[in-house]
Amino acid sequence: MLNYINGEIVDIDSNKVVVDVNGIGYELQVSANTLADCQIGQKRKLNCYMQVREDGVSLFGFSTMEEKRLFMLLVSVSGVGCKVAISILGGMTANQLALAIYNGDIKQITKIKGLGKKTAERLVLELREKVTVESCDFETLPIAVNPDITVTKDMQNAIAVLCGLGKNQADAQKLVEAACKLGAKTAEEIVNMAFRIN
Repeated sequence: MLNYINGEIVDIDSNKVVVDVNGIGYELQVSANTLADCQIGQKRKLNCYMQVREDGVSLFGFSTMEEKRLFMLLVSVSGVGCKVAISILGGMTANQLALAIYNGDIKQITKIKGLGKKTAERLVLELREKVTVESCDFETLPIAVNPDITVTKDMQNAIAVLCGLGKNQADAQKLVEAACKLGAKTAEEIVNMAFRIN
């Protein structure tokens, strides 16, 4: 199973990129966010997932591990296939979507083009606990490293989302505190800022 592809981007389509690796062109279906990160002639590494079915093999590419992890969570939901998951990821960034699922924000999720209320509710129902990982135990959340910062509910939510996207609790808290020092206040602002810092 392929884990990532590292090569030169030689072609870009509306929802696909072609990566040349030693003379072999790999076509990967990507979200709008990953597509925006790619440029022809650019050498880069794309995390990928290979889907094998009776009617063929498809590759899906991701510019970040956070997007790939969320993709894997999405395809675990009944009724959500790989193409639907890629389409969902194109509607907002991985961290924005994870935060919306964590908060049960159906209204925000249904703003994604082509995503109905029932599917949005299923995403929240099946994934809410998965983006709130057990390693983030708020009962034992350490005191902020910076004495000028008080850990708020928004900070706790942001830490949970970052943990759900692969960060450990200590790293997530450091990123969250750094984002707050830069002026981020809401959980969404904090998560977005944390990824820019990272």
